[in-house]
Amino acid sequence: MRCLRLSPIRAFDAAARHGNFRLAAEELHLTHGAVAQQIRALEDQLGQSLFERLPRGVALTAAGAHLAKASRAALELMDQAVDALETGQKTLQISVPPSFAARWLVAAIPEFEAAHPELRLAISADANIQPLRRGIVDAAVRMGPRPGVEGVVVTRLCPVEFVAVATPDYAERIGAPPEFEGAILLQDAHEYRVRFLPGRGRDIWRYNYTVLAIDAAMEGQGMAIAPRLLVEKPLRRGDFRELSLPETGKDIGYYLVHPAGLHRSDPVLRFADWIKGALS
Repeated sequence: MRCLRLSPIRAFDAAARHGNFRLAAEELHLTHGAVAQQIRALEDQLGQSLFERLPRGVALTAAGAHLAKASRAALELMDQAVDALETGQKTLQISVPPSFAARWLVAAIPEFEAAHPELRLAISADANIQPLRRGIVDAAVRMGPRPGVEGVVVTRLCPVEFVAVATPDYAERIGAPPEFEGAILLQDAHEYRVRFLPGRGRDIWRYNYTVLAIDAAMEGQGMAIAPRLLVEKPLRRGDFRELSLPETGKDIGYYLVHPAGLHRSDPVLRFADWIKGALS
């Protein structure tokens, strides 16, 4: 295994982000020549070109793009670790679904950090559960049936109540439930509409994330089926009108996944207690 020095990786990361050696040098308080020399040394060590040299700036090669993603993640972890040492804070890496992050957790972070000033949350929005590794993914929140993950603790945080929503103007124009025949259905990747509107097979616009379907509904483009948790605020503001549904997803919930065998004072368990209380 090659042992890579940190300074060339820092130089490479800055050049990859800026697409320019000069701007990377300014960020790192180095000369243009020093950055270029460090990157050449890194390329020599790896035996691969990481950049295409262009008349103005540089562009990543395929190998450079692969390394850039990994080096950025590694440097962010290192920077967070240094910050934690300097501030006395412990950073928890939490993996959550993108829509849950955008529509609930991001707004709730100040509440958590006010209750636990010694802890800081770093949120990774990911549609899939990644392997739990201390300092990389400390815990994960997932929505759906109970996750079938072995060797970990899976805690049900709360059931998911689904609601059909549309803007007040759009709600006035569509047909009556249960089929909503006059509505365009804004469908996310979960496809829960099959459960709630099984006979519906037309006028469907598809999005890969629930938050995109919610945003499209907010623009008056159709009707979205979403967890009530993610549309509570626009419902309270009157931006959405709640439409009736024939049933709710009683078997579907939000779950927290974390390693087994943690000490009761472990920061992950403090996060678990907080989020369970916040969602109950």
